[in-house]
Amino acid sequence: MLGSTAFDELDAQAASTSADLSSWDFLQDLEFGVDLATDDKAQPQTLKPQLTSSERVREQNRKAQQRARQKKKERSANIEAQLAEATSQLQHLRLRQRQLEARNRLLELAAANKQSASPASAPQRGLQAEAREVMFNILSKAGLVRTQHGTAFVLTVHGCDEEIMMEDIGRMACTDFAELYTVFVHRKAQCLLDLESSTSSSSNPALTQLRQWSVEATAAFVCFGMGSPKRFGTLHSLNMENATLYQEPPPDDALDALLATMDYSESQQQDMLHLRRLFYGRIGQLSRVRAAIMTHMPAAVNHDAVLPFNLDMKSAANKLTETKEWADQLCANRAEESRANLYCAVCLLRGITSSVQQAKAMVHQYPRAPNTKLLLEVLAKLHKEPSVESLAQPSDLDDLQLAANWEAVVAYVEGLNADGVHGYAPFCKVETETGISNV
Repeated sequence: MLGSTAFDELDAQAASTSADLSSWDFLQDLEFGVDLATDDKAQPQTLKPQLTSSERVREQNRKAQQRARQKKKERSANIEAQLAEATSQLQHLRLRQRQLEARNRLLELAAANKQSASPASAPQRGLQAEAREVMFNILSKAGLVRTQHGTAFVLTVHGCDEEIMMEDIGRMACTDFAELYTVFVHRKAQCLLDLESSTSSSSNPALTQLRQWSVEATAAFVCFGMGSPKRFGTLHSLNMENATLYQEPPPDDALDALLATMDYSESQQQDMLHLRRLFYGRIGQLSRVRAAIMTHMPAAVNHDAVLPFNLDMKSAANKLTETKEWADQLCANRAEESRANLYCAVCLLRGITSSVQQAKAMVHQYPRAPNTKLLLEVLAKLHKEPSVESLAQPSDLDDLQLAANWEAVVAYVEGLNADGVHGYAPFCKVETETGISNV
């Protein structure tokens, strides 16, 4: 039997052998099983290849070229920015020059009117006749046949040439006009159907016929509305099917559907919104002038002082003369507002809106007549434009500049030709040429 000393020696040898095996296994693991990438110290060192002299030269040239390209790019961007700024300043100066020229023309016109005519001259010429003549001159360019020295025109909507006096349409009963309007709607609806089924170009007979009936319908509309001052308001509330009056305006969903049917282009919408700003800016300017006139009216009318009979009569005559002068100015102001409404309607209906779009509006809204001003407000709400009240309030522009801006609308209307009346004539082009400040 072995002693305890022998056992101790055996244990020591076994422990030594186990340690040697463990050391061997660890070395084996290092060689085959250990991921050296986890140990930063164990990662092999990558040596950068030595470049030859020619390669070093090429690398230096590449970096130099890259720096040169970057500097050239920065220099070009700087020059382009300076050019854009100079161009913007030049456009601003040219626009300002046109604005001042328009303002000077307006001042010269106002001075000439004061010297050559009294304030009552414009209303005395007859606002209705003047407004109707403006519209008929435009329609004549678009193909309206006028006879009897321009006091009559020819209707073809009934299938034959029918000469009708303007005054006869103005005296029409609502029932008769509603019947005539309905005939136009039916004819235009058939033309639209023919256009949808046709693939031909602008020489399509249906388009030619649609354009002719469009100017005839507009002429009839104008004559009927100007037959009586109250009729323009009646037209948009008249039921063209039974000649009764609507008590409520068209619902919002009907106007939304009409706007979708019209399918205005983006440029048309921008023109309509800009026209809206100019129009209500002009209306606000005229309203402020009218308010200033009204402040003088009581002072001209009232005379409380008790004077001797002969002096009192003289004072009354002077007051009466002064009152008449202010009343004439008030009439002239009202005439200018009516003209503004007319030019806005012509600009919108016969310039920005095409004949095809106008036909769609008549057919889609029947038995109502399309109300373009309500449609304009729907578009303004869609684009989050300022309200009518805010546009009519005083702005950064003085009233004289607002009046000068309105001259662009007048120039646009007077410059309409047959193509502009039937198609889309861009309005902002005239704005750029005449110079308008934003409202």
